[in-house]
Amino acid sequence: MALKAEYKAILGKIPEDKKTIGKKLVEELSFMEKTLKSLKQEILNNGELEHFQQGKQDFIRESPALKSYNTTVQRYSVMYRQLTDLIGKSAEAEKSNAVYDFIKES
Repeated sequence: MALKAEYKAILGKIPEDKKTIGKKLVEELSFMEKTLKSLKQEILNNGELEHFQQGKQDFIRESPALKSYNTTVQRYSVMYRQLTDLIGKSAEAEKSNAVYDFIKES
């Protein structure tokens, strides 16, 4: 798996005794990024709302893709913070904001 430069830089600063955990977090974060991009495209293509009909139920609801996107982006942010916390509280780690970086790249 090719790692983004951002993840390589973070992994390089993590103490050796925590690198295994860091690598697993990076693997999950990379997967989540791909998932977020896919969900975002689904939302852009089909909208935030959808018509739902099942039996007598008939209403407009939040799209499942939007619901999944919102949940995943929250968990991505938490997991990214866990990764940067493995470094310790350096000034550079404090500046890092995964959600902002993800949105800025999209």
